[in-house]
Amino acid sequence: PNFPSRAVEVIVPYAAGGAVDAMARAFAAEAARDTSQPWVVGTREGAGGVVGFAYLSRANPDGYTIAFSPASPMTNSPFLNAKMPFKNSQVEPVCQVFENVFAIAVPKNSPIRSFAELADAARARPGGLSYGHAGLGSVPHLSMAAVERSLGLRFNAVAYRGDAPLLNDALAGTVDFSAPAIASLAGKNLRVLAVLSDRRHPAYPEVPAIPELGGPAITPGLNGLFVPSGTPAPVIARLERLCEQVAGSAGFVGSARMLSQVPRYLGASAFKARIEETYRANAALVPELKIEKN
Repeated sequence: PNFPSRAVEVIVPYAAGGAVDAMARAFAAEAARDTSQPWVVGTREGAGGVVGFAYLSRANPDGYTIAFSPASPMTNSPFLNAKMPFKNSQVEPVCQVFENVFAIAVPKNSPIRSFAELADAARARPGGLSYGHAGLGSVPHLSMAAVERSLGLRFNAVAYRGDAPLLNDALAGTVDFSAPAIASLAGKNLRVLAVLSDRRHPAYPEVPAIPELGGPAITPGLNGLFVPSGTPAPVIARLERLCEQVAGSAGFVGSARMLSQVPRYLGASAFKARIEETYRANAALVPELKIEKN
């Protein structure tokens, strides 16, 4: 099929001006060039991405309505919301485009110089060290919970509404440490102790990833394209190829580098498998956190 033959609507289920929105616009600019059709980005935020995915799940399954988003509404939200306005079976993951990686950071003037020192301080005072994260059940919150469980540590988790307010308090030393997105750290006076991912981050090549420090394998934010279930297979295949093209393009890679993001393409089956695996890990972890469902 000569898809797309008209404008494509790209839904970003998070705030305009945020990291996902910036990457979506970089992606859309390349995709528009490759397809000679407009890719129009609009935000439909709310409930940690759930509002945007609910809208996607009801959209016409013809490939002209796409969500550009982390997989969190599928991997995290089902464990946080008493009533979900969509089922995961109504959404079809098409491809992973990039990983949004989080880190463990302290203010530059903190006496804590390494992750080992942080762990020692936590063992000396279980629950005594406070850290900030971007929201209950968010990727960094669940990543830190996995670190605590794996290493037998206990921190005092403080929830913020996103990275902006979190970083203000992290820099002021209101919390002992924080788990911000690496994309939020440029120019901030913070020392990064560890990367919450399965590998090091190109922006901080000298900082170890958490598995190197004896911690668990952590899944970062998995960001990609999603369409409504029932979208024709040839359209999905076309989007998958386009995704691979854009994720490897100089324009997109350059934009990603400026935003401290890591392009990492995965096709539909690999992306789905990763989403499934993350869903299962969260199903085991979240009940232990006793988060009250909304």
